[in-house]
Amino acid sequence: MEEKRLRVKKEKKRSGLHRLMADKKKRYLIMLGMMLPFIVAIGIFGATAYKEGKNLLDLAKGTTAETKAENIISSMNYILRDNPTDLQKEYFAQLKSAVEEGVVDGTEADDAMIASLVAKNYVADFYTWTNKRGQYDIGGFNFIYDGEYENGDHYKENVYQKARDGFYKYISHYGTQYGKENLLEVENVDIVKCEKMSSQYIISEHVENRKGEDGEWYDYRENHGYDAYLVNCRWNYKANSYMDLSRFATSVNLVVIDRNGRFEIVEASENTINARTGSEKKSADQTSETAEETSATTDGE
Repeated sequence: MEEKRLRVKKEKKRSGLHRLMADKKKRYLIMLGMMLPFIVAIGIFGATAYKEGKNLLDLAKGTTAETKAENIISSMNYILRDNPTDLQKEYFAQLKSAVEEGVVDGTEADDAMIASLVAKNYVADFYTWTNKRGQYDIGGFNFIYDGEYENGDHYKENVYQKARDGFYKYISHYGTQYGKENLLEVENVDIVKCEKMSSQYIISEHVENRKGEDGEWYDYRENHGYDAYLVNCRWNYKANSYMDLSRFATSVNLVVIDRNGRFEIVEASENTINARTGSEKKSADQTSETAEETSATTDGE
C-alpha cells in the first residue's frame, strides 16, 4: 500500500514537472512570437542601413558595386550611376562612343565634342532629383575635377559640401511632400556654345608636403596648365505640376579642362566665365555657385 502511494506521488511529481516545463515552453514561445516582429524589423533596418551606407561610401569614392561594361569608360574613369534616367543612359552612351570609337552618330568626335558631352552628362545628372537617394547623393561627380586648390582645400569635397547644403539641401523635403517621382528631372540638354579658350587654364596643384629650412612642413605646389573649353548649357525639365520649375536653374557656364586626357569640370557659374590664368583668380567657391543657386527656392514652396 505504501509502495502504491509512493508510486502515485512520483507520478504526480513527474506530471507536475512536465506541466511546469510545458508552461515554460509555452511562455518562451509566446515571448518569441512577441519578439519576432522586432527581430525581423531590426534585421531589415540593419540590412537597409548597411546597403545605404555602402551606397553612400561608393558614391563618395565615385564607384558602384557592380558596373557593366557598357556603363564604364575605363580610359577616363567615367562611370554611369547605378540608377540612371533614360537621358543619362543616352548621353553616357554618346560619350563612350566619342571616347572609345571616335565617332558619335556618324560624326567624327574631336576634343570639343567630348568636352560638350561631359558637360551634358554632368548637367543631366546634377540637376536631376528623381533618381537621387537624398541630400548626400550628388549627381555628376564623375565629371568633376579631382585635385587640391590653395590652402589644402580639396576641390571635389568643397563642391560636394556646397551642393549638399545648397541645391540638394531640401531634396528629402520635396520628396516627402510631392513624391520622389515628381521631383526635378532633366528632359534634354542643349549646348549653346563650346569654344576652346585662347590660353591654358592654370591650376596651382598640390604636389607634396615638404619640410622647410625652419623645420616646418609646408604645402608644396606647382602651376599646371591645361587646355580648356568654355561650354554654355541650357536645359529643360520634364513637365511637372507639383513644383514651380521656373524657380530652378536652366542654364550654366562650365569650364572643362583636358587633364592629361581626362576631361573634367573645374568651374560652373550662371555668370559669364572668362579665360583665367593664374590660380590666385580661382577658387572652389566659383565652381560651386550652381550648388547654391536654388537653396532659397524652398521658401514658400
